[in-house]
Amino acid sequence: ESDWPLIEQAIRGALQELTEFRKKEGESAQADLECSNQVIRQQLEVVKEKAPRVVTSYRDRLHQRLTDLLKDQDVELDPESLIREVSMFADRCDINEEISRLTCHLEQFDSIISAKTSQGKKLEFLVQEMFREINTIGSKANDVEISHAVIEMKLAVEKIRENVQNVE
Repeated sequence: ESDWPLIEQAIRGALQELTEFRKKEGESAQADLECSNQVIRQQLEVVKEKAPRVVTSYRDRLHQRLTDLLKDQDVELDPESLIREVSMFADRCDINEEISRLTCHLEQFDSIISAKTSQGKKLEFLVQEMFREINTIGSKANDVEISHAVIEMKLAVEKIRENVQNVE
């Protein structure tokens, strides 16, 4: 009993140091998560900018290819067939829905990491959904610049996933 005041003081000091260390570690993890989230936002802006041009570019390339192939032939390019093909392509590569969902996920991510309580499981699920949307954008987009942006977003999501595994 006579030693208890010394023991208690040592325990309280150790607990205080542990608490401060965990707080700093949490702040560092939060800053890292916010940084990765910002990378995804920036790359998503690149995707939003490039997406409308994908169909136009495809139409121009297809028109040029068909014109080149048919120039020595006695066949004329049917504009309706070209329009139909470009329409089907536009439908297959439309990523507006995925962009919208990913934007919502990013906003939800911001609100979760700025909350006062730890919500690791929610973040794990949300990161999984973000990755799914990014994958879909990558598979539908059919554009080199969008593919580069998708790779950067996937790297950022993977970094987030690693950090989230350490969040309680």
